[in-house]
Amino acid sequence: MLAWIAAVIGLGILSFAAIGRSLESGTWEGFFSSGRTGRTFRPCEGTGTWWVKNPDFENTADELELQYKEITSKPYEQVYVKLRGDISREGNYGPLGSYSRVIYVEEILEVREKREDDCAEPES
Repeated sequence: MLAWIAAVIGLGILSFAAIGRSLESGTWEGFFSSGRTGRTFRPCEGTGTWWVKNPDFENTADELELQYKEITSKPYEQVYVKLRGDISREGNYGPLGSYSRVIYVEEILEVREKREDDCAEPES
């Protein structure tokens, strides 16, 4: 029995490393969209678009998509979001490796319609 438990834990650690999860956690804000090809996030800071996934044994990204569908009228519309989660190392993720990172959504802090002043730097 202990050998089986150790094997499961070892496999979990290997799969954790294999998907490129990073130790980098934080609060991220930017634009979320969803459609037939999946869920994406474009952070305010930085470049690139990230693939959005649930963390292991949670459905937070699914909940984000439900909130998104309540706000939008068609697929791929962008909404502003503020999320807490872990991001992967830079790489190639999602369909055809099209996305630079994966964000594993731990907590949804804000979801609302996109505004023109979103992601703008405060004036001095």
